[in-house]
Amino acid sequence: MVNQNMTKTILFIGGYNSVGGKAETLRQKRGWKVYTLLPDYDIGLQQWINVARQMLLEHPVDEIHASSTGALVACRFPHKKVLYSPVIDPFRQLREKLFTEKFLNEAYVIDDCRPCTIIIPEKDDVLFNQITWAFCKINNLTPIVSKNDDHRLTRYFGSL
Repeated sequence: MVNQNMTKTILFIGGYNSVGGKAETLRQKRGWKVYTLLPDYDIGLQQWINVARQMLLEHPVDEIHASSTGALVACRFPHKKVLYSPVIDPFRQLREKLFTEKFLNEAYVIDDCRPCTIIIPEKDDVLFNQITWAFCKINNLTPIVSKNDDHRLTRYFGSL
């Protein structure tokens, strides 16, 4: 539920090697209260799901926003979600090897992540978008496509 003053409170979960730029953009340009989790995915996935769970207990939020690999954490929770260039299938979706064996041992393929909004670039330079499109079709979701954009959604976040 959105707060009375129309300011959202969100948990932003960063993707692989995230430095929090998208979270900061949402904070500055939207004026939202943003709790930020920037996981080190090389040391696994489960501990970051646990950290997110604890953060959600301590800080009730209106939505979870997650970028790329952060979707694997966000989709473990029933909250409304906004997923930016989400990694749906960490085993087949990447254009090149990126993840550690420890991460892959704990990773999973997202089969449902509702309720959610998905925002993807027109041509992703990191992921194979067809996997995201197939996920959207199966789940009756229509992604928002950011034209002439890259995996980091630079144009999308620049236009906020």
